[in-house]
Amino acid sequence: MIKTKNLLLGTFVIVVCAGSFFFLLANSSVPIFTVKELMDHPQTESYMNRNIQLIGVVQGINTTGFFISDPDDVDNASLVIYINATNVVIPSGFESSRTILVEGKLMSMSNIWRFKASMISTKCPSKYQSD
Repeated sequence: MIKTKNLLLGTFVIVVCAGSFFFLLANSSVPIFTVKELMDHPQTESYMNRNIQLIGVVQGINTTGFFISDPDDVDNASLVIYINATNVVIPSGFESSRTILVEGKLMSMSNIWRFKASMISTKCPSKYQSD
């Protein structure tokens, strides 16, 4: 009787731990968007204050950050997000007109979309072009 209880309790603990692990694993991936994909997303507000990644082209660098535009529509002024890059390491190769990947949190969606960066990496533009 005691062995059966211990076996059932042990099985229950293992199932709960495995379920928790798979739940956390499934929900731990960081979504990645281009500027346009994020702005056109039907539930963009659901990404507020959540960790996401953005792909964009660097525009208008200043002392606290820079703007990124959509890689496929660089000249469209409505597809621009301001990236606050204070306290973030700027990688080598970072310059205007360079495609980058920024990880951080979407902070506001008013007339100027704002994003707080936690990581910036430069990428080869050809990586994001479809064949």
